[in-house]
Amino acid sequence: MNDGDFIKINFEMYVGDDKKLVSTNKEQLAKDNDIYDEKLHYREAVLIVGSEGLFNEINDSFKNAEVGKEYEVNITPENAYGLRDPKNIKVHTVREFQRHEIDPVPGQEITLGNRRGRVISVTPGRVLVDYNHHWAGKAVQYKYNVIAKVDSDVEKVRALVDYNYNQDSEKFKVESKAKAYNITVPEEAKFDPVWIEAKYRLVNDIRKYLPGKDIKIEEVYKGEEEKPKEEPKEEVPAEAAPPKKEKKTKPAEEGNSKVEQENTQ
Repeated sequence: MNDGDFIKINFEMYVGDDKKLVSTNKEQLAKDNDIYDEKLHYREAVLIVGSEGLFNEINDSFKNAEVGKEYEVNITPENAYGLRDPKNIKVHTVREFQRHEIDPVPGQEITLGNRRGRVISVTPGRVLVDYNHHWAGKAVQYKYNVIAKVDSDVEKVRALVDYNYNQDSEKFKVESKAKAYNITVPEEAKFDPVWIEAKYRLVNDIRKYLPGKDIKIEEVYKGEEEKPKEEPKEEVPAEAAPPKKEKKTKPAEEGNSKVEQENTQ
């Protein structure tokens, strides 16, 4: 494999001396280890050889990998998420959290001042936050097998959508034309603020890994549907109206007529 190649893999990632599973694209394995996340899409992962988001040891392994074989990569703590640094543990006042409308709880993952950390303890007026990575100081074991090398430009663009925007790329319509990549955005992504940022990263990655074509991202916002106008009812002219039927009066009964005659005499 070479830098820039797109490969389809299955993987498992373990951390620490106890080899705890923390990430995988295998749905049943995730469920068996209580790390299943219903928001994730468990399917074959597509990665780019030589990309910056991967550890150097994994990239080096990819370059020598063959389709159909299984590999294991072991990474030391300092080359993985780094060693734990006491300087990355900070004390904050409760008022700082209140200003950001955060109610701190021990174990809570928070973002404060553009830094992501984990709340260690909460005492009256003080909050202790650890800004070290959650897996800092732990070794990483990465297992994978290469299923196939990806050659389709459409599949490569979908992989970059998955990488930059954590939603199902199958909902995006992707076409590779002679001069452009056409990407149609699904309804649920149009108003998502995460997509607004992801879109620019996606464009940069397509330019980097799939250069030479324009990139057209289409977002269609339909206007309100017009309600059908009611047609005015036609008034029927008086002449054309059917004549009203006259009510027939019942003839006076014989007994009543006799009484009337007697009264008139």
